[in-house]
Amino acid sequence: MSNISYSKLLDPVSDIIALMESMMAGAFGTTTGDQRECCKRIHAYSWGLHTLVMDVITSLGIENAATRPAVLERFNALNHPAKTALDNLSAGFDGPLGEEQQITIAHVMEALQSIERMMTSIWHYSMLRHDMLEYADDEFDGAVLIHRVRSVLGDIALPAVETGFCAIGDEEYLSYAFGEIAYNIRRHAGVDEVKINVQEFGYKTDIAILDRGRGFRATSDVTVEPFWQSREPDPGLGLGLYLARRHIEGCGGRLQLGSKPGKGTLVKISLPCLP
Repeated sequence: MSNISYSKLLDPVSDIIALMESMMAGAFGTTTGDQRECCKRIHAYSWGLHTLVMDVITSLGIENAATRPAVLERFNALNHPAKTALDNLSAGFDGPLGEEQQITIAHVMEALQSIERMMTSIWHYSMLRHDMLEYADDEFDGAVLIHRVRSVLGDIALPAVETGFCAIGDEEYLSYAFGEIAYNIRRHAGVDEVKINVQEFGYKTDIAILDRGRGFRATSDVTVEPFWQSREPDPGLGLGLYLARRHIEGCGGRLQLGSKPGKGTLVKISLPCLP
């Protein structure tokens, strides 16, 4: 099993701090008083996030993050207002931005999204390690899962999928799992289109997600082990597919993955459903 590189957790926050300091210094163009004040707030929240990440790394370890609810509370208390301030700055509420400033803010937003995604993955991973997750056994419209894939793929085309199956399981965690699968495609596959095929077999539904992209060398179950990554260097933690598999299995389903370099990747998910 691969080990996590803790710098991946700190680098996005460090980037935000450095970019905000450059913005305030006028490196990307003149800033108004209101813009500088907004940058100061984002800068302060980012230092708070840096301290929090350091606490997780040095004191708890990511395996134990979920055992301290205050970790998530602290993260939300810093992350949410930082996102709001960024949105206001980007929208020009504190004054119009120049082209370089807009590009800089876009980088800051991307970095903040990166640390938010990684902290969410760490929280899920920690909960699984300590058997803190309980999966609901509910019935819900399976189209929710297809919609989740479509929304995460963004500008990658997904042809219409004919489906009306009634899934059984935890809608929140299954939606998270399908989102992680789609995010891996968006980040790694390098394709313009993804295909999904849905087949129902009585009390089971198979969902096959296929991309004809870069692919990678898949070796048995190592591809869905924690911290495993198909290529290095990679800014992620290597937890996405692992968490997807664990959540799907927790809801009584199964995830299988096959991939070949240059040929693409096929992810097959089997879920319990009502006929």
